[in-house]
Amino acid sequence: MNKPFIKICGITNIKDAALATSLNVNSLGFNMYEKSARYIPKEKVQEIIGELPENTIPVMVFVDPTFDYVRSCLDISPKIIPQFHGKETQEFCSSFGREYIKAVRVSRKEDLELGSQNYSNAWMILFDSYINNQFGGTGQVFDWNFFKGQNIDKDYLVAGGLNADNVLKAITSTLCKGIDVSSGVESSPGIKDLEKMEKLIKIINESHG
Repeated sequence: MNKPFIKICGITNIKDAALATSLNVNSLGFNMYEKSARYIPKEKVQEIIGELPENTIPVMVFVDPTFDYVRSCLDISPKIIPQFHGKETQEFCSSFGREYIKAVRVSRKEDLELGSQNYSNAWMILFDSYINNQFGGTGQVFDWNFFKGQNIDKDYLVAGGLNADNVLKAITSTLCKGIDVSSGVESSPGIKDLEKMEKLIKIINESHG
């Protein structure tokens, strides 16, 4: 059984990045959206990326950014993959010459198929909870029953209210390639909790051994 792809999002400091990578997660997410409680300046991201293991994928999260802002952030490292969480078009998302992740906020079953069709050249789709004026880190689960009978021709991650108590159900209910977790492994917004991260990752590893 393939081990799910694990992305820890909302990293704001080098200590949390080191803790997460010590647990062999696949990817770390950095929120470049200034209105987010988990916002991190690009200079700080550059410092953290310099300390990451070679196999850890750094992802920068944007919400309706300008082209120039994204470009200036991506110039930090060729390893960075952008993730777009707003109303960006496929043309915009693919204009940076890199693989990208497109977040689709889900409020109805149809959003799943539409999201994967509208961003057919994305590296992966990230299905997240739809909460008005909130772009990730909602701490709320959406209805995983939406995935029943769906044929999504794209690798996708699931996010929204995930934690050690529900992550296995999320994986089995949605048949996702992996998970993206932020608030479910935090002690406060932007501050990760080692015990919560360890517990969640141990549960995933033991069930996909």
